[in-house]
Amino acid sequence: MARFTNAWRNVSFEPAAIVAPPTVEALVDLVRRTRAEGGRLKAVGGRHSMNHILHTEGTIVDVSALSGIRHIDVTERTVTMGAGTRLSDAIVALARVGLHFPSLGSWHSQTIAGAIATSTHGSSLVHGSLSDIVVGAKMVLLDGTVASFSGEDETMKAVRCHLGQLGILVEVTLKVVPAFYLACRISTQPMEAALASLLRRAREHEYVNMLWIPDLDEVYTRILERVDAERPNGRAAALKAKFVDRSRLSLRLEDIGFFLVAHAYQIVPRWLSRWYCGKVRDAFFDDDGVVDVSYRQFLYDKYREPTENHSLRTILNVEYAFDIEAVVPLLTALRTLLATQRSAGRYLNYPRVHIRFAAASGETLVGLNAERVTAYVGIYVLGSVRGRRQAPLGRAVEREFLAYGGRPHWGKFSYLAPALTGLPYRHWDTFAAIRQRLDPDGVFQGEPIFEDLDTFDSPKIGQMLRSIFDSDEYETIRDF
Repeated sequence: MARFTNAWRNVSFEPAAIVAPPTVEALVDLVRRTRAEGGRLKAVGGRHSMNHILHTEGTIVDVSALSGIRHIDVTERTVTMGAGTRLSDAIVALARVGLHFPSLGSWHSQTIAGAIATSTHGSSLVHGSLSDIVVGAKMVLLDGTVASFSGEDETMKAVRCHLGQLGILVEVTLKVVPAFYLACRISTQPMEAALASLLRRAREHEYVNMLWIPDLDEVYTRILERVDAERPNGRAAALKAKFVDRSRLSLRLEDIGFFLVAHAYQIVPRWLSRWYCGKVRDAFFDDDGVVDVSYRQFLYDKYREPTENHSLRTILNVEYAFDIEAVVPLLTALRTLLATQRSAGRYLNYPRVHIRFAAASGETLVGLNAERVTAYVGIYVLGSVRGRRQAPLGRAVEREFLAYGGRPHWGKFSYLAPALTGLPYRHWDTFAAIRQRLDPDGVFQGEPIFEDLDTFDSPKIGQMLRSIFDSDEYETIRDF
């Protein structure tokens, strides 16, 4: 029996089988056969999710063969692609004709099906998530029908953020925009001043995200502004040379150094805190002053973190979405909580908290930004060193997240197991009714999404050392 492991190597299980249909017709046959046999199916693409949204005791359906750009309409600014197409491939294809997504997160290894299934997002109060720009989709349903969806009815809204529970997506059409240039500037504020100006700054600029380092009590704001430019500036070229155009040996030596420093920080965090936090802060400032095209600017924020993690540096993320009016009270409470935890010797094992934003959406039923202007707040987890040390702190943080009306990210790590029916989605019952109508047999519904994941073991030393020889995770963005 084959074993399935996600890209982050924190979720691993044995499904009944793993299949990769080469065509839509083969997928239709599989769905019909599975229903007749009373089995279950779970579609996966980039294996990017950090929780149990991809878990099943039935058959894993790898949709990566159902990939490729089908059509780009430059006039209408739409792109149609197979559901298994990776974001990196879509970005390259769009860039060749001068188009891009209006907003995007910094990971590019996801498939488009998984990205819209989990409401993947960038950081902008002008734009929403990738789910919000879906204008058409094709999905294999329970009876083997290949159904087309478009328009603005409730079923289409469910399909836009489908959680993998309605059927298996095979094709999607998205609305895109002309590529444009952005200039990056990063500034520093004490936490008190940042809390006072946070909402104003987020609303004043199209693209804003923030990094808060609690141990230093400072917030660093990254603003991307549109500029008239024809080519990247020297800072962009230097950044690409430093983090992308480098040897595999250089990357692996950095991985080893990161692993050793992270372990030392777990042993004596109080002694190393200011030095270690300074390194984290300095990395965030690497792209200050860069002018580059939009599809590269959205990626720069992760040049210091692998997109396909290696065991030596497995960086996970616990992220919740909040009504933006709750974010300042939440951060105030979180500031007190983390200070109390530090006084008891409990530190975040990767000492940064990120804050991102999204416009309210009426395009989905259960998208993270559905029907409310949204702020995302997240902590990080170093999977290779997590052990049990951060679990009590992680649970305490998540309890604060839930207390302030947070919606756990559909694809991110979680220390808790919140009940889906208790989450603050006004249209959850509508989504559940559509799911019941499209999949009354529960073939696509899988297992509970959120589980107590801190029980997963850290990678073994041998596995970590072997990961040094893994393929280069930056290869797909070298020629952007």
